Amino acid sequence: MDPSEDPSMEPTLETLPTFYAERIGGPLPLTLLPPDQPLHWQGQTLFGTARGTDPPYLLQSTIDSILSEAPLGHFSVGFWGHGMNSHAFYYQRREPWCSLFLRLAYGGFYDDNERAARQIRATMEWFAGFLPIVSARARHCIVVDSMGDAIFRICLHDGKVIEGDGPLFEHERGPAEALGPLLAGP
Repeated sequence: MDPSEDPSMEPTLETLPTFYAERIGGPLPLTLLPPDQPLHWQGQTLFGTARGTDPPYLLQSTIDSILSEAPLGHFSVGFWGHGMNSHAFYYQRREPWCSLFLRLAYGGFYDDNERAARQIRATMEWFAGFLPIVSARARHCIVVDSMGDAIFRICLHDGKVIEGDGPLFEHERGPAEALGPLLAGP
């Protein structure tokens, strides 16, 4: 039965950490969840601030929209997919200091889901430590990592810009080399 036909079957935000841990092999860093905003079920196992007619930003073609049009305070986290191979873990956030669009492959028919789980776990654990640093030291940060296509641009308070084509963080390599000055401290 489709959970939308029976609200009692809808996943709840309380089940997301368990669902995440079962699939990814470790806990979802709860510091990545907004403490002051209610999150609503958006379908499958995706939760966010959007309600009803607000569009969830789920496809490659919606990246520009989330970066420029999503309301400040927009947030989504969880798993969503369609078809046989377009499944992912999502972490999206739009605040005055950041616009993040993470769409990390997981759950597709042809995916190496064990490897993807390790990448997601390492990425989210790293982001839990990175976001407080960048929120304190940057005027604005844009991060996009969508199924392997990635860019980042971080504008520091002193006017310096750190940017790159590629993931901000990779499980096997760690953070992008360009982040060295930011991570080293003031």
